[in-house]
Amino acid sequence: MKPLLFFIALVTLGSCLLLGDAATVGNTESTERNLFASDIYQAVASNHLGEDVVIAPAAIQTAMALAFFGAKGRTASEIQAGIRLGSANSDEVVRRFSAYQSAFTRSNNMRLFNKIYINENLEFKANFRDVARRSFDSDLETADFHPPYNKRTAERINKEVEQKTLNKVTNILQPQQLNDLTEGVMVNGAAYTAPWLNAFKADKTERREFSSGGRRSVKVDMMWTVNNFRYGEVNELDAKVIELPYQNTEYSMLVVLPNQMNGLPGLVQRLVGKNLVGLVDSRLSSQKVEVRFPKFGFEFGVNLEEPFRQLGVTTMFTRQGDFGSMYRMFVSHYINSANHKAYVAVTEDGSVPSLESGGIKSFLTFSRPKQIEVNHPFVFAIKHEDSIIFMGHVTNNV
Repeated sequence: MKPLLFFIALVTLGSCLLLGDAATVGNTESTERNLFASDIYQAVASNHLGEDVVIAPAAIQTAMALAFFGAKGRTASEIQAGIRLGSANSDEVVRRFSAYQSAFTRSNNMRLFNKIYINENLEFKANFRDVARRSFDSDLETADFHPPYNKRTAERINKEVEQKTLNKVTNILQPQQLNDLTEGVMVNGAAYTAPWLNAFKADKTERREFSSGGRRSVKVDMMWTVNNFRYGEVNELDAKVIELPYQNTEYSMLVVLPNQMNGLPGLVQRLVGKNLVGLVDSRLSSQKVEVRFPKFGFEFGVNLEEPFRQLGVTTMFTRQGDFGSMYRMFVSHYINSANHKAYVAVTEDGSVPSLESGGIKSFLTFSRPKQIEVNHPFVFAIKHEDSIIFMGHVTNNV
């Protein structure tokens, strides 16, 4: 009997160690994803502080995981390091990011388009095409980039993106980006809009002031609710943070509101090199909070060449670019542009009514709630479980 008990104890211990290792790997991966989200947001946001910005780091990272599979030499090394892909083994990178993409796109509210188009005179390697289709749900194409047909090609690509994103991401590619010298373009679009877990009370939405951070302010549709939310004040960011869960609770939005009306530039700087999810998680606790939050919906597009350069990814856009595992040619070819556009919208819709709406009766209703009114520029991050999939800020175009 004792040997049997000893064997069971060993098996149990081994299982616990394996589960612990799996959790550690998962935490490490989400940390690297969130650090990349911070990297790419900083690279984009610093040049667009006066406008509304949204990007989808998860979509960018998975697109670049596919590009990494097709890259060699210095180009591959730059992508691996700059995009924080972790392993130098391309098969391992494909496996991990294919699983990641499958996880965060499982909801119908998340729409993703990811495709590489190359000059009609070039050809994809069969293995690269198979990996793109099987692991990243991406059908690669050749296209005519030569004027005057570049306009027709851009219109066709834009229509494909619009159809895949339910008309949320529009005009992602301009005809002038395509010409006789174009070898390849990456097109990456993402959209997310979903009902909340805790609804905002529609008849309480009203026009209120939203400061642009300076002397200028605009009237916006300000939503209202009071409910139980994870909320806290984070001194390292000089900001208040509230987590708004979506109906599918695998997803939630972190809203980071600077304490100062003109605090967005400082907040963006304080986020440099930070894993936002890890930083705020221990600072938030479930509390009754009265929330006023602006209703908004917008898209934002960016050519990723300059942001990537800031992350050390440079050769892929030059004749030194080496995509020898993607192009079926004897000479190296490169990518001319990486076009990204994202869309996000928030409305009052949700499944659980406000505590003050009469739909729920609770002793919490009689306690004094915390209050947060998001009435000046703020940062937001939509996350799936512990990984940031969208990140951006709202300034005055709401």
